[in-house]
Amino acid sequence: MANPGAEWSDAEVRATVGDYLAMLAAEAAGEPYSKTEHRRVLLTKLDPRRTRQAVEFKHANVSAAMIELGLPYIRGYKPRGNYQAALATEIRRRLRDPGMLTALRFTAPALPAGDLQRSTELPPPPPRKRSGTHIDYGAIQEENRRLGALGEELVVAFEQRQLREAGRLDLADRVQWVARDDGDGLGHDVLSFDPAGCERHIEVKTTRLGAQTPFYISSAELEFARCHPQSFELYRVYDVLDKPRFYVLEGDIGPAVQLVATTYRAYVKSDRPELARDQKHLSAHRLTADSHPDLPNGAT
Repeated sequence: MANPGAEWSDAEVRATVGDYLAMLAAEAAGEPYSKTEHRRVLLTKLDPRRTRQAVEFKHANVSAAMIELGLPYIRGYKPRGNYQAALATEIRRRLRDPGMLTALRFTAPALPAGDLQRSTELPPPPPRKRSGTHIDYGAIQEENRRLGALGEELVVAFEQRQLREAGRLDLADRVQWVARDDGDGLGHDVLSFDPAGCERHIEVKTTRLGAQTPFYISSAELEFARCHPQSFELYRVYDVLDKPRFYVLEGDIGPAVQLVATTYRAYVKSDRPELARDQKHLSAHRLTADSHPDLPNGAT
């Protein structure tokens, strides 16, 4: 029998990741589930010397692996680093199934969930830095227009409330939801002001998950932040369905975030060597046709 303190076997890893993803899929669908019951059933599939505490710790390891892969996670299992590499491998294997990807998409609510509160702390960095493939979590999470609009709506209300409390009713009335009124692509979602009347350009990123959840940011948004370091602020709204909170990144945020490339815009190069060879061959081909008056123009 294996030492319970050693790394878990492949069979145990498969069972644990499968159990975790089943709970996450239920959470995504808004369906109730019992962690206690899941744990009880999972323990029957593990080394008999595994304990309840060991299972909870391993689920917390899965949360850390999910974050590192750029995926949603169960907030009830606080991420713990130094996780077994096999966990990430098994997660990747499971998510090759398009049905699993679909099951992990969260559904946005019809209305915002109460007043927005600012957090005084930034989230800690990912529990462990790994290299390797990052999964496109945007295809799984709820980072869609509907939820994004909810976060922006909360931020607009928050900014108006702050200005009213500061005695600037005139400025509160001028707060603008530019992403809704003027469209996306401006580099910010909300135009607000400080009590002195200076403009503030706010980009809003919203998630129903925790503060450590990664977010998408476009090159245009990064460039806008770089060009407007005195006025740009990124509001990361999280736990939006529960007790919505946000933290702030100010100014040129490039140095403050770790950027992982997930998508590229591709253009065909005009100076590709194979293209040059094709063009040379085509020119010779046309020269051969033109040198034979018996052939129609352009014939071979």
